[in-house]
Amino acid sequence: MFLKLAITLSTLCFISFAAADLDCNPLNTTVTCSADPALGKSMYEPFSSNSSYFSKSSSMNGGEVTFSEEEGVKLSLVKRYDNPALESDFYIMFGRVEAQIKVANGTGVVSSFYLQSDDLDEIDLEWFGQDIYQTQTNFFSKGNTTTYDRGVYYNMPSPPQYEFYTYTIDWTSERLEWYVDGVLVRTLSNDSNQGYPQSPMKLLFGIWAGGDPSNAEGTILWAGGETDYADAPFSMYVKNLVVTDYSTGSSYSYSDTSGSWESIVAAGGAVNGRLTTGEDDFDSLVAENIGSTYVIGFVPATTSTSTSSSSSDSTSPSSSTQTSTEISSAMTSSSTSASSSSASASSSSASTSSSASHSVAASGAQRIVMLIISLFQVL
Repeated sequence: MFLKLAITLSTLCFISFAAADLDCNPLNTTVTCSADPALGKSMYEPFSSNSSYFSKSSSMNGGEVTFSEEEGVKLSLVKRYDNPALESDFYIMFGRVEAQIKVANGTGVVSSFYLQSDDLDEIDLEWFGQDIYQTQTNFFSKGNTTTYDRGVYYNMPSPPQYEFYTYTIDWTSERLEWYVDGVLVRTLSNDSNQGYPQSPMKLLFGIWAGGDPSNAEGTILWAGGETDYADAPFSMYVKNLVVTDYSTGSSYSYSDTSGSWESIVAAGGAVNGRLTTGEDDFDSLVAENIGSTYVIGFVPATTSTSTSSSSSDSTSPSSSTQTSTEISSAMTSSSTSASSSSASASSSSASTSSSASHSVAASGAQRIVMLIISLFQVL
């Protein structure tokens, strides 16, 4: 039973790795792996028209991708099995990424915006269509899915499905930071006991139906429920993207199979070769094209941090995490009925909402607890 549970949870954590090139993982070999084309500079993309920096993802199996001056690129899940997604034609080796995003609604519909490397390092922002309160931050190191407490949920001031928010990932060799509208919501240091993302990454974003009825029950629960395609289309919007690469060169390659950032070779350049320049370029591009007043790196006095799942991983007071202890507690409480857990979650959600017209999902922690309880009942 525990093996089945572990396999199910591993499947959930491994979903986003499907877009990676598993045929050539640099942790296994560096002989046949192609060098990754480097951005090596800073760029701004409004997505008002087709971008020279992005292409449809190789994993895209349908859906619509359109562009407009007002709302940037629109990725629409129109029918069952659609999974519209774009991926960058470049990699960055440490850097800063910022975009204005309005995510898709719809039960079980997952919107993702993430960085991913060839050896399965990953930095995530994710949203669930029916959860109008939260944004999930997450990370993976070398595809390690042996623990399930890396996800942290940040409480949004208003539904991210109905307006654009500015999301920022600032990634260096020393620490990783996530921001929402200029507010620091999470910091991960490079001494994390769960690993640290540190190899060249490309940028990907898109939507898919985790709640498709053909998916495993655990996946549907994780995504927030079964997707009703009669409510389609479901659309995610991305505009005003700014990316700066903190390294220079024409390409990045792995000199060995360690996966460490020190092993990365920047052809014709240097890893961390434009850290200060990249920061200045980023601020200039934002000021010139967006006019944002957010000061990335500055933490307002009202946004002190509190310890999350480890001393090297801190979050804002508006964030919550699901720890190994909480998961173990949920397992020992498996005799509790899933229906009563669901009712409790619904009651909790209703008490925090002033509008009965919204279908509100349980929080991230509740979602995982409900998933585990349900799995134990089935198994």
